[in-house]
Amino acid sequence: MAEPKPTPLAALETARKWFNQGRRIDIQGLAAELGVSRVTLYRWVGTRDQLLTEVLWASTDRALSRLENAVVAEQVSSSHTAEVLSRWAAEVIGHAGVRRLQAEEGEMFARLAMLNHSEFQRRLIGRVARLIAADRERGRITDIDLEVDELAYATVRIAESFIHAPAITGNAPDPDSNARVLHALLR
Repeated sequence: MAEPKPTPLAALETARKWFNQGRRIDIQGLAAELGVSRVTLYRWVGTRDQLLTEVLWASTDRALSRLENAVVAEQVSSSHTAEVLSRWAAEVIGHAGVRRLQAEEGEMFARLAMLNHSEFQRRLIGRVARLIAADRERGRITDIDLEVDELAYATVRIAESFIHAPAITGNAPDPDSNARVLHALLR
């Protein structure tokens, strides 16, 4: 039986696997592993920055969904947003791929993950806005005099400041402080 032909989805999944292992995602190596040319891989996934953004988002989206489901199943009575983001931050800080990016490509990582115009940032703020809206609807957070999008933006920035402390301030990441601040803000 012939091996299945590589696909754009296989390229993304292989890159995500490499990221989870803490392996550097490089277009030439990825193309070689998939048995396609760099040109084909570029047509499928775009630039390395675009691929990394998709890998970061796929990893984040899966983690947030899993954590949100756990918080719901546990019937957490406080802000689900604060609890999900607290758990997510602790996972991100320990993630092999994130640690490698922070150590070896901190500036690029910050640009992809934290700049306002980044696709990752837009998606994360949107996801957090939906969590906050659900918290408000169910009375799990006090009605702060901010629009949902404003509160989502501020919440994401707070979480980032603790997760990405090495790139921002040179300090160690601090998931415990992150959790305390998020729970204080979103109550």
